Amino acid sequence: MANTVTLHYTQQGQGMPLVLLHGYPFSSAIWHEQQQRLSDHYRVITPDLRGHGQSPAPLGVYEMETMARDVFALLDSLRIEKAAIMGHSMGGYATLAAWRIAPERFLALGLIASHAAADSPERLRQRAQLVEQVSAQGSKPVADLMIPLVFAPGVPADEPIVEQARNLILNTKPDGIIGTLKGMAARPDSTPILPSINVPALIMVGENDQLIPLSEADSMAAAMPNSTLVTIENAGHMPMLEQPQATTLAIRNFLGQLSTA
Repeated sequence: MANTVTLHYTQQGQGMPLVLLHGYPFSSAIWHEQQQRLSDHYRVITPDLRGHGQSPAPLGVYEMETMARDVFALLDSLRIEKAAIMGHSMGGYATLAAWRIAPERFLALGLIASHAAADSPERLRQRAQLVEQVSAQGSKPVADLMIPLVFAPGVPADEPIVEQARNLILNTKPDGIIGTLKGMAARPDSTPILPSINVPALIMVGENDQLIPLSEADSMAAAMPNSTLVTIENAGHMPMLEQPQATTLAIRNFLGQLSTA
């Protein structure tokens, strides 16, 4: 088992702890608007997962369970026993791994533009090829590949959020990208554990997500006994950047129902 690393994080507000995990290959910066707007009622914690942002990027395979244990170590350091934990894309994979390890630490769970299935054979080949490209060229091939895919079709290339996303990718350490690619490739199919998620669960999907089909979100929601499915209109794979107000409102409404249940 890999040792945990000390994650860089920001926190703001008081109340129910809300942990927002970013996707690959970004950082906690994608949650800035949500942290600002939700901190009036919640203690919003946004870590940089290992290999991303300002957190360490050790050599090796970043298995999703390892990322989850990093997050639990952070919560331990903050003396937080239970939290609502939500993950975007790869952060969702880490969230599901965290549920597998310690479901008792969840007040609620969220999967945002994420899914439970393991990689297809084609995706495994793509990840292996990308590892080779990053080893040779650094982070740029990842930015070139992902930027056209993560936003809804038609978003202008000169939009500030597009430049922000590109810069986040370019600033992600190559070792971090490689470790994460290998870790995502190694993750198991989490579909069988969905019925065991008995805490309130938020499933959020962008209406125009080019990476996660709406049908996958529907299937996950149907498999989880206490789920809420929210579709964000005019958004792709990055709803927190594309439609920050709608994304924040969806999280607020979901957590509001939780606190009054």
